[in-house]
Formats: sequence, structure tokens, C-alpha cells
Amino acid sequence: MSKVIEKPQLSFSEALREARGKLLQFNGRSRRSEFWWCALALLIANFILNLIPFIGGLVALVLSLLMIPLAFRRLHDSGHSGWWLGAYMIISFIYACLLGSAIFSVVTGNASDTTELLQSVISSFGNPLVLITGFVCFILGIIILVFLLQDSKFGPNKYGESPKYVTVDDQAAGAKAEQSDFDKGIEKVGDTIDNIAEAAQDKAEDLAGKAKESASDLVDKAKDVAENVADKAKDLTEKAKDAID
Repeated sequence: MSKVIEKPQLSFSEALREARGKLLQFNGRSRRSEFWWCALALLIANFILNLIPFIGGLVALVLSLLMIPLAFRRLHDSGHSGWWLGAYMIISFIYACLLGSAIFSVVTGNASDTTELLQSVISSFGNPLVLITGFVCFILGIIILVFLLQDSKFGPNKYGESPKYVTVDDQAAGAKAEQSDFDKGIEKVGDTIDNIAEAAQDKAEDLAGKAKESASDLVDKAKDVAENVADKAKDLTEKAKDAID
């Protein structure tokens, strides 16, 4: 028989050493302790670096970008595609562009004083596209946070072996390692989100199929109408020809 064994949690230094060896690696899996210790280190480093003009900001930006591969691996470890984060980044970029464009158009407008300018800038947040993309970013951010908090999936998944749980032979029958109530709750929320996403995908595919069928029916009807018109035109032409003769 076999038993699932949980590896010890990584320490702060172990997590940094583990992440340093996979700085640009998007594939594979990373456990929670590796991700959150690195996130804490990044928070501290960014706070210090932002005190240094220009150069500090650039270094902080580079360090922040290096967290993206780690976040992909953390999502893989909880059983989700890293492109959840990719979608969030793309939509966030669109949101920033829309908001920046709205604010720029206000700033370059004809505001008579600072108060009016400030009111116009604030009102630019009410732009429908800005509101929609901002709301989508907010929802995606919550979903991704839930995924990042989820425990490692037991055993291997399509992204690789589990970095936290290993299966060993044991004469005593083993089952899954016990999860905390917090882990079970987070996993349940993540499963619910997955089910909603799958249901939405199925609904979209169903609607696409119906739309395709409707379009095909319309094309057939248009073809029949065109043929009828052509036949009638041909008949009229022949009658006109007979009348002339």
C-alpha cells in the first residue's frame, strides 16, 4: 500500500533559493510557501528600492516582472492554467490604456480652473468601458487570489509532480494527507469557480452552435428567395418576349 507524505514547509531562505533557480521557468509547479515567501521578499525590496530615485524604480519593476513565472507555477500547482494571470494582465493593460486616454482627453480639454479639471478627471472613471474593464479586473483578481491560496494538488497533474506531497510505500494503508479547514474551504471555492467557468464555456459553445444553425437557415432561405425571384424574372422575360413577337 502507499501513503501520501507532506514535505516540510520551505523556510524564507529555502523559498528564495528555490525560486532563484527557476527565475524564467513558466512550466512546472511551485508550492504556497515558495510563492508567498518570495512575495514578502518582493514587498520589502520594493519598499526599499522605491526610496532610490529612478534606478530603484527600474530594479523594483524588474523584480516584480520576475514574479510572473513564479505565479504561473503556483497556479499550476493548484491545478489551474497560468493564463488566468495572463488574461488578468492583458485586461489590466487595456484598462490602464482606456483610463489613461480618458484622463488625457480631460487634461488637454478646456477646463477653466483646477477644481473643474479635478472633477473632470474623476468623472473619467465613470466611462462605461473603463468601468467594465475595471470590474472584470477586480473579479479576475479575486479569482486568482483564491487560486494562489489553494493548497497543492495531491500527486502529479498535467503541469508536473507535486512539490509538496509525495507518495511512499507503507504497509499501513494510507490515504490523502489531512488538509486544514482553511485549505478545504479555499479548494471548495476554487472548484466552484472552475464549475462556473466550465458552465459558461458550455453555454457559449451552445449559443455559438445555435447561431451557426440560424445563420445556415437564413442563408438557405435567402437562396430560395433568390431562386424564386430569378424564376419569376425569367418568366416575365419570356412573356415580354412573346408579347413583342
